[in-house]
Amino acid sequence: MKMLKWHGSMGLALCFTFIITVSLALPIGASDIPKAQLPAAITSLGQSPDAFTVNVLAKRAKLTIDYNSLLPAKDVSNYKTLFMTVGASLKGFGSAGVNLDTEIKRGEEIIKAARQNKVFLVIAHTGGEGRREQMSNKLLDKVADQGDYLIVLEGGNKDGYFTDVAKKSNIPLKIIKTLFEIQSVLEEMFLEE
Repeated sequence: MKMLKWHGSMGLALCFTFIITVSLALPIGASDIPKAQLPAAITSLGQSPDAFTVNVLAKRAKLTIDYNSLLPAKDVSNYKTLFMTVGASLKGFGSAGVNLDTEIKRGEEIIKAARQNKVFLVIAHTGGEGRREQMSNKLLDKVADQGDYLIVLEGGNKDGYFTDVAKKSNIPLKIIKTLFEIQSVLEEMFLEE
């Protein structure tokens, strides 16, 4: 009888140890939404319409956030928070007069400026599985692990790409099931409780 009690207690202790170990293995703040500061801006890397969608949802959240799909690195220092949506669009490239190489270069320059000016950088991938083609992946490989926070539409993470990036680079990751969740994430990030 005593042995059974000991095994029961031991099993409970092992269970708690497992839970704590798994919790520590997750990226810090994996389920938390960080507080961010205004002024803020939204830009696109890849010129897909995803940045415009985030901008619309920011307006619905009654937030004043600047939107510039071609934000130059020299303007990054004007902000405390920067959202960079990542997703390539050939139509967007043509309209903006850019290409994959120029966007990669601009992305790297933006990241450098954000680091130098202590700008909180949010990398967002909201195009889902459709924006995980070769060109978008090249952009993501250059910037995804450089953010301070990741917001990702669930469909774009079917291969676990963002989960791996978050774990390896210790970046908090927010997986959203629908685009509309971005509004509540923005509200929590910026609005006082």
